[in-house]
Amino acid sequence: MGTLVGMGLALSAAAVWAMAPVLYRRGIEKVSYTGLGALRCLGYIVSAALYALLTGGTSVLTPPSLSLLGVIWSSSIAWLVVGDLCYFGALHKLGVSIGVPVTSSFPIVALVMSHVFIGEPLGPSIVLSVLLTLGGLFLLNKAQGTDSPRELRMGLLLALATMVCWSVGVVTNKVLIGRMDVAKLELWRSIGVTLGSVAVFLLKNPREVLDLRELSYRDVLEMAVAGAMGLTIGNLLFSYSLRHISVALATCLACARPFLAALFATVVLREPLTLRKTLGIALVVGGVTVMSL
Repeated sequence: MGTLVGMGLALSAAAVWAMAPVLYRRGIEKVSYTGLGALRCLGYIVSAALYALLTGGTSVLTPPSLSLLGVIWSSSIAWLVVGDLCYFGALHKLGVSIGVPVTSSFPIVALVMSHVFIGEPLGPSIVLSVLLTLGGLFLLNKAQGTDSPRELRMGLLLALATMVCWSVGVVTNKVLIGRMDVAKLELWRSIGVTLGSVAVFLLKNPREVLDLRELSYRDVLEMAVAGAMGLTIGNLLFSYSLRHISVALATCLACARPFLAALFATVVLREPLTLRKTLGIALVVGGVTVMSL
């Protein structure tokens, strides 16, 4: 029974992570990337604070040491501010059904980075994983759906930047989890990401502040919900799944995310799902799955 619960939680995490970029894609049609980054933090900081207070009590409000807080905020800004701004750009240039599977191959970058910086071993499956993933990226590179070759190249560059930033965040996060409570870490991370996102927005798009008044309540709510889904709920579901099943099985199940994202994009955003695109997604998912075995 516990295994079924864990599998259900992991698949639920994949579904939440897949739906969030669909909402992000809708959001970047109405505001700038930096505006979306700031507005989604409304949902992120509220949901992270509620979770932290419910599970850890008021003790989570005590800040960590300045040195630890500096590491949390700097790594989180690289991961969830710079990385996600590049991610929004990749979604805009490539579309959800291509952008999500391309960026979903970031665990390969993270695996190599973790080997170099924290000494984690590289298994023999990594070679097959890289070959499968590169094959998938080649097919996605040839897929239709972008406006021009220049847009495609820019989208892929943004996707690469996303993968590097996310890998920095994931590797650093693994170290931080061993040093403090997860709920408290998530709360203080959300504060740093919110401050960073608002600062980037005000520095890059100061004139857009007044334009935000033109957004409807539904627009703002949708962006906030996307932030809560993508930054808090999905991560919590995945973490809880690990109480019942192995990391390898949970990762394999979470690899359903690109397929679900492509399905949601087809239904909600009317993005075409071609055979070449489907094969490309399958290879990327296969590559990440093999890596987790």
